[in-house]
Formats: sequence, C-alpha cells, structure tokens
Amino acid sequence: MLPKGVWRLTYAFGYGAFNTSHVATCPDIAPVECGQQVIPDHRHVVRLTLYHSELTAGYGLSATTLLIARLPYDVKDQRVRYTTLDGQPFVPPYGDIHHRTETLRGFSDGELMAIVSPAPGWLAGAGFTLPIGKTEENPIVLGRLGLKHEHIQFGTGTVDPRLLLGWSRAFGRVGLEALADARLPLYQNGHGYKGPITIQYKAGPGMVFGRAAVTLAWAGQYQSIARWNGEKDEGTGFHNGGAFLGLSLDLGKGFQAAPGVYREVFSHSLSGETFRQGTTWSLAISRVFP
Repeated sequence: MLPKGVWRLTYAFGYGAFNTSHVATCPDIAPVECGQQVIPDHRHVVRLTLYHSELTAGYGLSATTLLIARLPYDVKDQRVRYTTLDGQPFVPPYGDIHHRTETLRGFSDGELMAIVSPAPGWLAGAGFTLPIGKTEENPIVLGRLGLKHEHIQFGTGTVDPRLLLGWSRAFGRVGLEALADARLPLYQNGHGYKGPITIQYKAGPGMVFGRAAVTLAWAGQYQSIARWNGEKDEGTGFHNGGAFLGLSLDLGKGFQAAPGVYREVFSHSLSGETFRQGTTWSLAISRVFP
C-alpha cells in the first residue's frame, strides 16, 4: 500500500517462450483441400515468444486504499512448423492460412483496479479491464472457408471483471505471503469471442537482508478454454505451476528494482493440446513520488 497522496510509477518487462502443438485432421483443417485429396493427420507446432512490458501507476487514496491503472504493450513473435505424427517435416497443401511465422506488436487490454487493506496483513481488490487490445474475426469460420485468419489477439474486446486477494505475515526478518488474482470474462464480443477465465497465484516465504528482500514462491496459472460462438479456441486451456525466485532492492531516492525468474515444473492442458512455458525472466523498476 501507499500513504495517502503518494504516487508510484512502475515499468515492468517480462520475457518468456510458450510452446504448443496440436493434431490437425480432415475435414476441419481444410474442407476444400480435404475434399480434393487425402491429407494425413499431422501436427501444428507453434513457439510463441512473448515480450511483455507494462506501465503501472498507483495512487494512495488513503492509508488503506490504493488505486491502480495499468497499460500493457506486447510483442508476440511466433514461429511455426508442421510435422507428420512421427515428427517428420510436412508441407500442408492449404498453406499458412492457420498459422504463420510472424511478429505482432500492440497494446493489450488496460486495467483499472482499487485495492483495500480491510485488516492488517490482508489485501482485497476489484476492478475491470479496458478493451483496447486488438481483436480478430472468428478464425474457426474463416478456416472452414479456406481463408487466412489470425489466432493471436491482444485483447478480448469485452470489459472483464478483475479480482485480487492477498495475505502476508512477518516473523521478524522472515515473512510469508500469498497472492491470487483473476480475470473473469462474462460475455462474448462482437466477433463471437468469449475470453478464458484466468487465475494467477503465488505463495511462499521471503527474507529481508538490509535494503534487499528475497522471495521464493510457488507460482502458477489456470486458464479455462476460450470460445468462439461456443466452439473451442485452440491454444487455450491449461494449468501450470513452478518455482519463482524474486529479489527486491531499495535503490534509494524512491527507486526500487525487482528482478525475478520463473521455472515451470508442471503443465497440464485442458484441451488435449500440448503446452509448455519456458524459463521466464522479469524486471520491474519503480519510483515513489511523495
């Protein structure tokens, strides 16, 4: 939390790669081509490297109430290859209408949130997203028509509720903390897309060493399956978890630096696709303005 009337500006950057793959079968993958020739079952293998940056402004409305506004900007670098089911290179006769090697850039959905401390050691927050991220037309419909389409989006196109709950307790120089936040889409956008429920969580101990603090936590994410007019959106739906190591450094004059690294331990797909998150690095630089 922040004292009343105090601002905190934070710039955060994160980098990580996400690997997914799924089996493509006729006739859904290319109705026209499947009607003209035999296309064996094959696999789409996608590697998406995400460069995520975020500017956050926090304002202390009172000693127990914090207002937060976030503006994210993402670079999504996608690399695609096609293989047979036994891993050999495969050239699909329908070309790159489903996936292609490309780099996309843009603002993602913003966010406004109020966080309160109802009791010592507790945090509760509520807010909503701002649908400024670019959305796409229904890729399932376009794919069935044999038309090029885009699966990567920067937003949901809807105003989604955001909830947060946190707890912490100090035992001298050692402390424990737990934090969870959720994004809960309630309706579909004008293209028929309803985003997934997303829950992120982190819990673990920390220790203070002078002007530095070290945190070792278990962190994870649950994402439900997104839908296009009720049909499953490929590449969504998973639950993963792993170890997070973070460091918080007081640099003086109101500045603070917080580097971190996350290493996935397990990953489970809810949709039958494979999903793996590579080692993810992060860094946040903040300054308090009294």
